[in-house]
Amino acid sequence: MRRMLCLTTLTVVGVLVAVVANEARQERFRIRTLELAENLYVLTSDPAEQGMRTGGNTAVFVTRSGVTLVDTKIRGYGEDILARVREITDQPVTTIINTHTHWDHSGANTEFPDTVDFVVHENTAAHMASADCDDGAGFEGGSIKNCEAFTGDDSRYLPKITFENRTSLFSGPDQIDLYYFGRGHTDGDTWVVFREARAMHTGDMMARKGLPFIDADNTNGSATEFGATLQNAVDAIRNVDTIIPGHNDDPLTWDDLVDYAAFYDDLLTRAQEGAAAGRSVAETVAAYSVPERYGDFQAPAARVEQIVGLIYDGR
Repeated sequence: MRRMLCLTTLTVVGVLVAVVANEARQERFRIRTLELAENLYVLTSDPAEQGMRTGGNTAVFVTRSGVTLVDTKIRGYGEDILARVREITDQPVTTIINTHTHWDHSGANTEFPDTVDFVVHENTAAHMASADCDDGAGFEGGSIKNCEAFTGDDSRYLPKITFENRTSLFSGPDQIDLYYFGRGHTDGDTWVVFREARAMHTGDMMARKGLPFIDADNTNGSATEFGATLQNAVDAIRNVDTIIPGHNDDPLTWDDLVDYAAFYDDLLTRAQEGAAAGRSVAETVAAYSVPERYGDFQAPAARVEQIVGLIYDGR
């Protein structure tokens, strides 16, 4: 009798756990798959939902030898990404490129097989390996750098392939070109060009059509250098039509990137002129408005204030 009671109790507990797990999964933000080319896809968040949602956009590039991903969203989305990959191809994930270290772009790195090759800029690798993980600005109070994710046994997920200024992966129609143009959102932002598809993942160097978040405090980003870095990319990269932004729900165009560089440069110039004229940060922020020609770009007051403040500080 006691054994039957125990079995019944275990069954009820098991059912409750399954129900809770199912409800939790139903509450998760959804991933949307967009096809950009025959072998290039992007996993975005559902535009009907708001906030951080699934994290940054993940590119899925199917090559002859396997699947390359760019960014892995927030922690807990590894299986969701793999499920979407399986809907596209039966090829395994062999390579993951992180555009930068932030928790909403590298969050699920440790949820993939440890046979995957991780590729990042050398500064991003240093942030991932950092012991300074107590800034509290990341996932559930962790580090914005996500460095706590790569400790202990999970240190095996630290990237072993890094580059300084430029490198390429694979060859022929599978070739991916990686570029570093300087400090901006962080000090390790990688631009990922899918040559055959004429597409580029910008990470959060262009997260959306709006002013960027500059992480000067934790990953050495720079408001004073952000504009020059954008312009370096515009000047150096050729034959790209489609932009995969860091967070925007839909792809953007090359012209959007060109306009974005000019949009940011306008704010930089106004801030520098305000500082030279002896105006306060508050006065310069209050006087700023988005130029009419960039009317579809967003400039929240808090973001304007952050950027202008950093520029005044020379950061």
